[in-house]
Amino acid sequence: MVKSRRKTWVVAAGVALVLVAGTVWSLRGGSTSSGRGAGSDMLPTTDTAEISRVSFDITTLATGELEAKKQVEIRSRVEQQAVIQEILPEGTRVKEGDVLVRLNADRILTSIDEQLLQIETSKSELVAAENGYNIQVNENANNLRNAELKVTLAQLSLQQWLEGEVKTKREANRLALSQSKLELDRLAEKVIRSQKLQEQGFLSKDEMDKDELEYIKNQSAWIKSQLDDKVYEEFQFPKDQKQKQGDLEQANSELVKVKMNAEIDLASKAAQRNNKRTQLTIRENSLAKQRQQLDASTVKAPSAGLVVYATSMRRNGWGGNEGPLQIGRQVYPNELLIVLPDTSEMVASVQVHESLAGDVKAGMSATVKVDAANGKVFQGVVDSIGVLAESGGWRDPDRREYTVKIKIEGEDDIALLKPSMRCEARLTMGRIENAIAIPVQGVFTDGPVRFVYAQKSGRYERIPIKLGKRSDTFAEILAGADAGRTILLRDPTPSEVLAGGWEKPKLELAGYSLDEKGNPIVKENTAQKSAVASAKKSESKPSTEATPPADTAKPAATAAATPAQVRADTKQADTKQADAKQAAAKQADASQPAK
Repeated sequence: MVKSRRKTWVVAAGVALVLVAGTVWSLRGGSTSSGRGAGSDMLPTTDTAEISRVSFDITTLATGELEAKKQVEIRSRVEQQAVIQEILPEGTRVKEGDVLVRLNADRILTSIDEQLLQIETSKSELVAAENGYNIQVNENANNLRNAELKVTLAQLSLQQWLEGEVKTKREANRLALSQSKLELDRLAEKVIRSQKLQEQGFLSKDEMDKDELEYIKNQSAWIKSQLDDKVYEEFQFPKDQKQKQGDLEQANSELVKVKMNAEIDLASKAAQRNNKRTQLTIRENSLAKQRQQLDASTVKAPSAGLVVYATSMRRNGWGGNEGPLQIGRQVYPNELLIVLPDTSEMVASVQVHESLAGDVKAGMSATVKVDAANGKVFQGVVDSIGVLAESGGWRDPDRREYTVKIKIEGEDDIALLKPSMRCEARLTMGRIENAIAIPVQGVFTDGPVRFVYAQKSGRYERIPIKLGKRSDTFAEILAGADAGRTILLRDPTPSEVLAGGWEKPKLELAGYSLDEKGNPIVKENTAQKSAVASAKKSESKPSTEATPPADTAKPAATAAATPAQVRADTKQADTKQADAKQAAAKQADASQPAK
């Protein structure tokens, strides 16, 4: 893999040199293209170039790799370790429903057989529990009827006693008492008559004594009748009443007991039935799950795509020490087995430096070169830009890049593209027409100053410039240098550079000035600091004093600016210029006298 990448970069470097040679030829007097100017989009290969009007695209190069816009991850859904029995070769194109992998399912089949036996046992136990429940229902009904019958009989017995026996007994006592009273009264009159007759001599004493004895006997009978009535009302009646009421209460208590026992027995039988029913449901669900596991042991493609082993993807990245997918290899639950990318829609996933990410917009046109596809260049359009920047990793932790997805358009040769192929994308972020420009190699940096080495008297002098828009190849000059001058595209030797410091008029022309220590600074920075200082003073008292310029660091060693540095620094300068203008406007408003 390392050799392949080195080969790719060597080829890319060769292509870049060819492009550079063409640009210099154009800049040094070669052919010109209508509407674009000399040297359009080409890089020089010699030491010098001429400042000229050029039309060029604002582009940037980014590298990355191809990936499918849509892909499906295939994981093992078997909830236990399984061994691969069959697997499609990697790189096979499949359609929806094709078998990708077959896993050994012997343990699953054994478990299914066990579950079937347990289900049959549970069904028998459930039938017995259902019968027991139904028997209990019938038994409860019989017991309830018997208890209710006893209550009814006790109620009838009480009613019969009250309405029959009690009334009959009381009537008999009343009648006996009445008869004995009448007989006693009759005998009393007879005794009185007998006494009169005996006094008159008409009746013997024996006969009179006989009448008196009969009276006494009947008097005893009358007293007995009174006692019988009293004993019944005060003793026998309450006793019999309590007995009858007790029988009724006992029957009612027995009825309540029967109902409670019926509920308990029926609940017990219902619990047994529900338990057996639950066991059956659990075993049926377990059987259904085992059958799903059996189906899961045959892994099918949910959609069309290209078979890519997950182990191959992990080996190309970090980690992934397990062996490749093959027959006999163990597969773990939920392990990623295969990725099915839909190669009919491919995207180039490239990294763009954070200084340029803000200029990349969805819908921008781009070209994608794929060396593995015979170096073919595909047309594309920016599909998305990453939300968060990614670090450059341990090799370059300070570098921040955004992932840009470029959708590759067209159907020609799309079948040549596969995921993970390295690619180089050129994004077009705009176009500059007929602008004064130079190759980016001709832009140099000294502190805040951007400058060029311009030819003068057989040597080179430093000319400050103000940069505009730029690309990977050209940088627009807004001020400082005119077309027609020859500039140097490399670091000069000390003997090639004219001695002397910065010329203030040339600095001012390019938007710079000198501070009190003679160090170059950006004009906008001085104006901004002056505006901030003035804003702190009273709004009613305008200030005409200029704020002393802040000290700036000594210029760094002269060095050629890279394209990315030119873009980033110019972008920063534009931002500072806008801030300075805003601050100056606030200062002007504050300096106006109050109305």
